[in-house]
Amino acid sequence: MSASLIFIATLVSRISGFAREIAMAAFFGTSVLTDAWLMASALPNLLFSTINGAISVTVVPLMTQGDAQYSSRSVMRFLNEVFTALFVLSAGLVLVLEIFTPSIIHAMAPGFHSPREIRLTILMTRIMIPTIFFWGVAGLAVGILQEREEFFLPALSPVAVNIARIATIIILGHLLFGIVGVAIGFTLAVISQLAVTLPKLRQMGIRLHFRWHFSHPLMKRMLKISGPFFLTSSVGSVGIIVDRVLASGLVTGSIAALNYSYVLVQIPIGLVISSLATPIYTRLSQHHSARQGDTFRQLAMQGFRLVLLIIVPVTVWFLALRIPILRLLYQHGAFNGQSTDLTSGTLLFFAMGLPGFSLAFYLQRLFFATQDTRSPARFSIITIMINIAGDLVLVHFMQADGLALATGGASWINAALLTWKALNPRYNAHLRIRRTLFSLALAGGAMSVITLLLYHVMHMATVSGIIPLLATLTLTVAISGLVYLLVLLALRFPDLETMRLRLVGGRRRVTR
Repeated sequence: MSASLIFIATLVSRISGFAREIAMAAFFGTSVLTDAWLMASALPNLLFSTINGAISVTVVPLMTQGDAQYSSRSVMRFLNEVFTALFVLSAGLVLVLEIFTPSIIHAMAPGFHSPREIRLTILMTRIMIPTIFFWGVAGLAVGILQEREEFFLPALSPVAVNIARIATIIILGHLLFGIVGVAIGFTLAVISQLAVTLPKLRQMGIRLHFRWHFSHPLMKRMLKISGPFFLTSSVGSVGIIVDRVLASGLVTGSIAALNYSYVLVQIPIGLVISSLATPIYTRLSQHHSARQGDTFRQLAMQGFRLVLLIIVPVTVWFLALRIPILRLLYQHGAFNGQSTDLTSGTLLFFAMGLPGFSLAFYLQRLFFATQDTRSPARFSIITIMINIAGDLVLVHFMQADGLALATGGASWINAALLTWKALNPRYNAHLRIRRTLFSLALAGGAMSVITLLLYHVMHMATVSGIIPLLATLTLTVAISGLVYLLVLLALRFPDLETMRLRLVGGRRRVTR
């Protein structure tokens, strides 16, 4: 039930989020203005991913521990200390970053030579920097709600952000202030999400306020483990920033192409993998806190298989159908055929890394559930170094495509290291990874053949019009997906076989 609710809320969130990207593509395309906006948003987004993501993930196991060992009043003191520390940290960061924004932007965008483009980037960065505090409060609220097993509202809160973003892109951006209006709208949208989560906290009797005595044992524990959490949460954003720094000196629109394709490959992670992993993460934290080792390992193994089961067909679809997908979703208004050509290459190489992105997302939470933050942090450092090295080499040969390839390749290395560590008996001694990978490889291969065959039979490269494109893509996805499932059923893939047996048993009971 939890996963279903999260999926519904996340579905609405992702649809609205993608509508936001379509609005940006339609009004600004892959232009100089879009590149300036994306460079300006890089720093706030880095801080968002580290502060928001790390706090929301850290709070869950610590509150679970607190519920088991301390009174509710003591846990509330811990939350207020976190809120106060968050305010102090955010205030300091905002002050420093506002002062040094020009120097930071000159360092981050060495390929920007137009004075107007540089001025716009500095101005928009300064407008968005204050969102750091609001992202942090949102992360704290989400962590509290998830630990209390309230999953729907945290998954739904991004909808408020996206609706506000779409409205401000059209009104403040397109009609009134141009690209600067998009930055203003971003700040207003971030604040708006608190209207969704804070009332629910008050309903639960949780009212955050300042507490200046940082003495709670859980606060000390949080300070100890937060560093690795921050590092692990920043991997993706650091890679994006490096990509944008190097892409600033490439052909105009390269930064935008990287963004549009990266947003696409993150949709299945945010929509499906996150919906699956979030309730599993909470349950894993509870099982670990209760020292239920066998239950923990069984659930961890099931989650690992389900992530791969879902992401393999999605990867095949992105690889084989990327151009029709781009034409259907993005190629409108200012986003023209040239934009599609520029974006299709980056989408290809980001899609190659999709299984790596997905497994890393899930496995990091597996480690976090046991409060093991050092292992993911060490692997994150390795991933960042490999990503940067790959960027520096490949950008000279493949331009923006090389940046996407380096990021996708680094995600595979991160996932491989996490999987290797997860084979430790502490996490799961019976992952049965060889059988899982063999079955998925066969099913994915059969599906790939069918997908490419349908692509050519239906002449999808030349199909035009939204309705014909949507119809051919839907038919291709349905047929190839059915082939994928049938092959896995024939191979008796564990989770599908369990579902099949339950369905058969249910039908027998009904007929009786």
